[in-house]
Amino acid sequence: MTPATDSPDPHAILHAWLSGAYTRPDGQQVLGRAWDEDTRYRYGLVLAGIDAPAGWQRDWFTYIGDLVWHFEPLHIQDWATRLTNLDGSLMAAASRGRAVSAVRSFYAHCEQDLGSARWNLPPRRALAGPTPPAERDQLTAHQTDALRTAADRYRGPHPERARLALYMTLAGLRPGQSITLVLQHVQRHDASGPTWRLPAKNHSTSAVTTPRPIPRPVVWALDEYLPVRTHKAPHSTETTGPLLLSRTGRGLDRVTFPRLLRDVAATHPDLEGIARTLLPDIVAHSPSPFADDGRDRQD
Repeated sequence: MTPATDSPDPHAILHAWLSGAYTRPDGQQVLGRAWDEDTRYRYGLVLAGIDAPAGWQRDWFTYIGDLVWHFEPLHIQDWATRLTNLDGSLMAAASRGRAVSAVRSFYAHCEQDLGSARWNLPPRRALAGPTPPAERDQLTAHQTDALRTAADRYRGPHPERARLALYMTLAGLRPGQSITLVLQHVQRHDASGPTWRLPAKNHSTSAVTTPRPIPRPVVWALDEYLPVRTHKAPHSTETTGPLLLSRTGRGLDRVTFPRLLRDVAATHPDLEGIARTLLPDIVAHSPSPFADDGRDRQD
């Protein structure tokens, strides 16, 4: 298969596409879809390894190499079967399906918007295989209690931040919500009690939920963290920017957040067996030790 253009740079096309603006072959500037941060991260990682940790090379562009414009459906099928998570474990069927969808969407963009030749790709199911209904992994109540204890006793780097991050996850926040929550949407002194406007799942960062009460234990963790929050201009200030910050004043990223959770879990003897592969989503979907503290799960 030969694209209409002469060996264009797939990385440049991807970056322009995910930025929401690109140029058609006739020179027309196009404002495309408004990508939310979660989708940009997932597509960039799967297609080009953007923001991947060192050593992870399972992205499509690395796999396909010089055949990026001359591949066959069998290449996608083979790539999908080899996909791993960032920690090296084999990717689940549902995640493989989403990865194949990212590849199909990229080439659909090349066909429809850039005038490239048509690849006539089979449906996602044919490329990734059937996706069985997945049982949602959860921690036991004993394990979530142990994780809370580990967060309370943690004495590693930035313990107040680690405790708040763990408490937010135990309260049901998905990692993308914890990372993108901004300080401006936390009302500590609301007349009806502390509330927050959480980022809506799978939407742009400007989409937030209605004010919801913050579980009381999370408020305690928040009060301990705010005085030592490492805000630094221009990325953040004392009253603005992401709530959870790195030492540079930037928000935590999607690689650091699960690593932080695992570091805390590894300090508890009852969690040593699962700490290395523990995922924030599993914690967020598990029974919360804050269930009797006004918690509002984000399921």
